[in-house]
Amino acid sequence: MGSIFKSKPQGKSQATLDYESKLAADKIAEDKRAADASKIKAEKEDKTARGLIGSRSMFGKSGGRGYFEGK
Repeated sequence: MGSIFKSKPQGKSQATLDYESKLAADKIAEDKRAADASKIKAEKEDKTARGLIGSRSMFGKSGGRGYFEGK
């Protein structure tokens, strides 16, 4: 039997609900930033491997670091 003096548990306050929704939104934003950063890193590694960017790239400025000057 329940006690007549026992009160019902109160629900979460509005401040708690707002805080939890902010935490969820921050988590989603952080996951998106991490995914974007890994995508950019993978693209850079791919371009470096194919020779599109880098010190010896055929699209770089000649005479820069990594080039052999032919005299």
